[in-house]
Amino acid sequence: MSGPGMSLGMQVSQRLEHRQVLSLQTIQSLNILQMSSADLQDLVRDELLENPTLEMGSDPAEAPTQLEREERIHEDIRDEGGEPKTEVGETYEEVYEFLQRNTDVDEFVPRSGRVQQDGEPDAKQEAFNNVAAPGESLDDHLLEQLRMIEIDELDWPLLEGVVYSLDERGYLGYPLVDIIKGFDGRYTLEEAEWALELIQALEPKGVGARDLAECLLLQIGKDDPDYPKLKVLLTGHWEDVLKNRLPKIAKEMDVSLDEVKLLIDLLGALNPHPGALYNNAPTQLVVPDVVLEEDENGKLEVKLTRENVPRLAISPSYLKMLEGRKGDKETLNFVKGKLNAARQLMDAIDQRQSTLERVANEILKRQEDFMREGVSGLKPMKMQDIADELGIHHSTVWRAVFGKYMQTPQGVIAMNKLFTGGLPKDDGETSREAVKQKVKEIVDGENKKKPLSDMAIAKKLDEAGIKASRRVVTKYREELGIPDSRVRRAH
Repeated sequence: MSGPGMSLGMQVSQRLEHRQVLSLQTIQSLNILQMSSADLQDLVRDELLENPTLEMGSDPAEAPTQLEREERIHEDIRDEGGEPKTEVGETYEEVYEFLQRNTDVDEFVPRSGRVQQDGEPDAKQEAFNNVAAPGESLDDHLLEQLRMIEIDELDWPLLEGVVYSLDERGYLGYPLVDIIKGFDGRYTLEEAEWALELIQALEPKGVGARDLAECLLLQIGKDDPDYPKLKVLLTGHWEDVLKNRLPKIAKEMDVSLDEVKLLIDLLGALNPHPGALYNNAPTQLVVPDVVLEEDENGKLEVKLTRENVPRLAISPSYLKMLEGRKGDKETLNFVKGKLNAARQLMDAIDQRQSTLERVANEILKRQEDFMREGVSGLKPMKMQDIADELGIHHSTVWRAVFGKYMQTPQGVIAMNKLFTGGLPKDDGETSREAVKQKVKEIVDGENKKKPLSDMAIAKKLDEAGIKASRRVVTKYREELGIPDSRVRRAH
């Protein structure tokens, strides 16, 4: 409750506040900078459909010339007062009919086999046609095989339920008891076991397994002379195999140590993930955005793979329309808006290429030893280092390398993998990747009958002038997928 000297009310006040707000054009540029070449091609494909003033360019020098022309036209129209005279009609419907009649608007709807009037293939249609068809999924592959078998129609829902319960590896992702719960008592566990066994007999061999041991066993033919011993190994000693207890296995199976090794080698030739052979998505090829080439003097130079970035141009028919003032004010505004959107897209793509080239050149300058020598020459490098050198924000560097690949003398490498921290070294600092490589070399060169512990590896690194604790060695060893010394021991 308020007292006599208190009052309740609303007050209106003004406060001056400075905020940095990104324009839509800046946001578009940042998004395009972050896109991979494949994503950029998808974006351009969509824009070609939605913006009739855009078309595929053939000459790289053509688009800037047309942009300059378009900007000049825009300035002329903005400077001219009043409404321009129209020669095509007074209503929007009449103007739109004019656009359809004189600018081939329908040309931008993809049609199979479209060609231009001169008989040449339509560039836009070619871009639409270059889309890979999806591959066959594991589900479709298995169901197609089941259709070749005489199966009671009442059993199909159960078989489909089991097939759709397989994960991307081809393993059964759920217990059978959980799968049949979804059918409200329509099927028994015995019937589910029958359905799984039927699916396990299909191709690829090993599909429908509940674990790795069963997956490998399904791939071994029962007529194989080693099948009985392999079955005992997989069903009774799999845990010992994983923990490298080979002498224990040999003793319990009453076979020699060499025979145990031979059986394990046979298992190593099988496919642990049979379902990975099938995928819903088409295979994506890694196409480098940057290529390092040697000049005649052996110096590495940065080259951008321009063919991966769509070349765009402005449709001459729309520029001609503006030059001739053909259309009423509403039509001219519509065309100007589309031309402005096209210009911004083309500018953003040019800016993407420019930033990517600058960042790539700076990476090459700092990592040339890696390009020449491999991982041992990889130097510590942070994105902030590149940003400070180029005078840009570190997030811009991140966007420039995100999802991009560089073709180097060491192979095609994800550009973000070239950024790495470092560990102290006697003569400065060495990258984490170089330390990992050294750990791998030490393990590769050890006596397999007396493998080195992580502490012993740390001492070896210290002898090489690299300061790394046992904990760091353990972390890097696990990242490399190297088992501990007990599992590495050769018997």
